[in-house]
Amino acid sequence: MLNVGFIGAGGRGQGAHYPSVHRLEGVNVQAVCELDEGKLKQVAEKYNIPRTFTDHREMLETVDLDAVYCIMHENWLLQPALDCLNAGKHVMTEKPPGKNSGETKQLLEAAIANDVYCMTAFQRRFAAVTQEAVRLAAERSDPTVVVGTFNKCMVDYPKSSVEGGEGQTTLWDDVCHVVDLVRFMAGLSDVVEVTAYQDAHSSERTPNHQGGRNCYTGIIRFANNCVGTVFGNRSSGGRVLRSELHAVGLGCYMQIPGQIEICEDNQSMRTLQGHEITGTDAGDQPVYEGILSVHQHFVDCINNGEVPSSDLRDVIKTVKLVDQLEGIA
Repeated sequence: MLNVGFIGAGGRGQGAHYPSVHRLEGVNVQAVCELDEGKLKQVAEKYNIPRTFTDHREMLETVDLDAVYCIMHENWLLQPALDCLNAGKHVMTEKPPGKNSGETKQLLEAAIANDVYCMTAFQRRFAAVTQEAVRLAAERSDPTVVVGTFNKCMVDYPKSSVEGGEGQTTLWDDVCHVVDLVRFMAGLSDVVEVTAYQDAHSSERTPNHQGGRNCYTGIIRFANNCVGTVFGNRSSGGRVLRSELHAVGLGCYMQIPGQIEICEDNQSMRTLQGHEITGTDAGDQPVYEGILSVHQHFVDCINNGEVPSSDLRDVIKTVKLVDQLEGIA
């Protein structure tokens, strides 16, 4: 039995992580720490968690845990996660892993020094449509072209520390999802060249009063000769999350997480739904969107002594690529 704890009980934690861990066999949630006592009581009662804390250090000192889920905003992540790693606990975090690449490096160094894992929940790697595309491509050739698109309508974005303001950019705290996805679809090959553009779009009808960057476009050349493109346009008309993976004679077009369109050898396009790939109910989105697989993978890796796919030992390369797309590396 794996004994785990949680730090944080906010919206993302309660919406995705607590219910997913609750579904896993061989995992016992022994404790939860949360500053908001209302949320603390809520998750403890809902998931029958026996120990509750408002100080994570007390939790680490008094409860024997194998792993801790540090699920919180990146601005507050560093110290709790470092404390867990230095206490010899495996850690899972949300994305991004820290409020900048310097914090990510600190977490990685602590994980290595204490011989534990620190996994980032980059769930797009684990989505059923992504896994199916990667499987089909592997039967043919190395990936040739990969595309990640994550657009929203968030025109009035604040300036970041990169631009002389405060806080993170949308590339760091959100578009990083598809940056990691593009790396994954490209076979996690090393990056050899990056061309990137950062823009702050505005119009009279939809102004960008704060002047922050709201559009990121990147072209990446990988060592295996795959070319990747990243589109992160926050000055578009609404939320679109799509990807493409191409190999010789194959084109896969994904609407994440629900659908994949597959073109092979000039044959008619065929379409699969995410739940058809996993063989589960269409309403059970956590299975085919990847979040349940993230948690099962984390637990399996701890039990088997294997480094998780999106451990910081690999994710540090995603973070470096984000910095390159930002124009600061």
